[in-house]
Amino acid sequence: MSVSPYINRELSWLEFNRRVMMEAVDSSVPLLERLKFLAIFSSNLDEFFMIRVGGLRDQIEAGYTKLDASGSTPEEQLEHISAKAHELTSLRQEIFGGLKKDLEKEGIMIAPTLTANLDDITEAIFNEEIYPVISPVTLSSNNPMPFIHNLRLCLYVLIKKEGVVHHSIIILPENLRRIFRVKLDKTYFLFTEDILTKYLNIVYPDYEVLDSYLLRVTRNADLTLDEEESDDLLISIQNFLKSRKKGGICRVETDSRLPQEILDHMAAHLHFSHNDVYIIDEIIDMTSLFSVTGERPDLCYPPFKPVLPEHIDGTANIFEQIKKQDIIMYRPFHDFGLVSRMVAAAAADPDVMAIKMTLYRANKNSTILESLIKAVKNGKHVSVVIELKARFDEERNVDWANMLEEAGCIVTYGIAGLKIHAKNLMIVRRESGHVVRYSHMSTGNFNEFTAGIYTDIDYITADDDVGKDSAAMFNFLMGYTDIGTWNRFYLAPKYIKPKVMELIDEEIAFAKAGKEARMIVKVNAIIDRTLMDKLIEASCAGVKIELIVRGICGIMAGIKGVTENIRVRSIVGRFLEHPRIIYFHAGGKKRVFFSTADWMERNMDRRVELFFEVTKKEGRNFLFNILDLNMRDNQKVWMQKGSEYVKVKGTKDKLNYQDYLIENNDKLYSLKAKL
Repeated sequence: MSVSPYINRELSWLEFNRRVMMEAVDSSVPLLERLKFLAIFSSNLDEFFMIRVGGLRDQIEAGYTKLDASGSTPEEQLEHISAKAHELTSLRQEIFGGLKKDLEKEGIMIAPTLTANLDDITEAIFNEEIYPVISPVTLSSNNPMPFIHNLRLCLYVLIKKEGVVHHSIIILPENLRRIFRVKLDKTYFLFTEDILTKYLNIVYPDYEVLDSYLLRVTRNADLTLDEEESDDLLISIQNFLKSRKKGGICRVETDSRLPQEILDHMAAHLHFSHNDVYIIDEIIDMTSLFSVTGERPDLCYPPFKPVLPEHIDGTANIFEQIKKQDIIMYRPFHDFGLVSRMVAAAAADPDVMAIKMTLYRANKNSTILESLIKAVKNGKHVSVVIELKARFDEERNVDWANMLEEAGCIVTYGIAGLKIHAKNLMIVRRESGHVVRYSHMSTGNFNEFTAGIYTDIDYITADDDVGKDSAAMFNFLMGYTDIGTWNRFYLAPKYIKPKVMELIDEEIAFAKAGKEARMIVKVNAIIDRTLMDKLIEASCAGVKIELIVRGICGIMAGIKGVTENIRVRSIVGRFLEHPRIIYFHAGGKKRVFFSTADWMERNMDRRVELFFEVTKKEGRNFLFNILDLNMRDNQKVWMQKGSEYVKVKGTKDKLNYQDYLIENNDKLYSLKAKL
């Protein structure tokens, strides 16, 4: 039987999250950063259960039985996911146990046994912080099991009075601190549930406390809206946010001491299966470890300061500099603050007539959005296209939409049925009697916080053809005009996939003619079946294909006669890899594009995405150098072997490309990559 070239997307994602977790055992990573990778793994896994597992449950309930690309039904996928997720959960516990011991040697005690020397402190914390806000519910016919919200910790308590055993539950309030930091001879991080357990006799003064068990439920939080039937998308989102935490249970985490009869009773009442149960004998919900990871600077990555591109003067007029030369940057090595300052300058500049931007995600207290509000007050025309369905940022985006609208901005919410994922900003300025459009395109969000932890491309130009396309794009988003055949922009859902297919076909033609044919694709995910099939066709024709895929990769490399000309690598390091850069040898023309779109059906068919060719020499070389460094990395790279990945660490000419760019960000402008 021949090997299938397709890998299930969910299992591929779990493999990615494994790579994230394995940074926690890399000795080159500082100790508290290793702890942070466990927290990131845990946060990722929470979202995976809420969205991906929740979505598969919805498919099963709807009677959907269609096979995915790998040949699995939704039920089979859930079985495979359960096995892999249980394996990874156990591995996380093992890794955490080792890190906990290493941190104890450094005087950092995480969830220690509450010994007598801590009694005065824990008693005070219990009386002042915990006891006043908890509400124990002793279960009876009059007090049924209360609803347990998504990701909420609770303590299941067995108590006894006059020979009768009672069951009680304490749901920990969402606003109750999870960890209390105590500095004595060592630094102690005390967990709320441990302190509460110690003083349960005070919570139940008339009972004998027999035992208690911690548990947490994860619920389906997938966002499914029929936008065509929504009279007001803003109201639909607001209403959904109220109900998100009431989805069905996808996972139950508890410790191994929970008696089987109690688990059976809860399963019947809360409607979950035994496959949904994950035994956690270490900390439940390791996302809480984020609060520990900054404890000691000497155990963290050394700080670094992003810099401006080498040809930019931070004190000079930004618009005059853009006209002289396009600006291209690679976050976080270059300072995203340049974009914030550009918008602030536009808000105050009397020659600026209009500012337009798309908003997918923005940080709290965003200086960029505050500048837009100031721009309106200064008489500028400001219009913002806000994507209200940016998963888990819906509430913040609703707030920004209301604030911007109240300030006088024109706010629209895109197009029904399509997410607005393109990242664009346009500043219109009157100069010497004519209009100049300054266009900013990016692979990342206008988020000043994540700009420091994601790698992304920013490109700013005063090119007139780009400016015309940028204006046409905003007219499309706000006025529902059609996507035209523009000068430089290719937009999904209409034009990106056909353009990519055309470019791959050109490489196939070169290969069949006996000429050099090569592609490099750096994206976050590849799962679009049409594009995967085209890559397989290209491989069979002899095109050499390098895939640099951070996360999901649905194509298996190295299958003789099928994908033998494809290699897949993944880089997991200090910063989250996020840009999409696509290179085609193109018969020696060496064309390079960046994009907001991953190679997934949702990006190509159900989102507004941007695909942009960089044609000027400086920008092309810049992107070539990023790809070249990615290809040369031999410290943080994982190579795909079958459906799994193996970390490859070189012993000679060692290169961690992210670390290299912290010290050598200027080299992106001066290196001469040989692609």
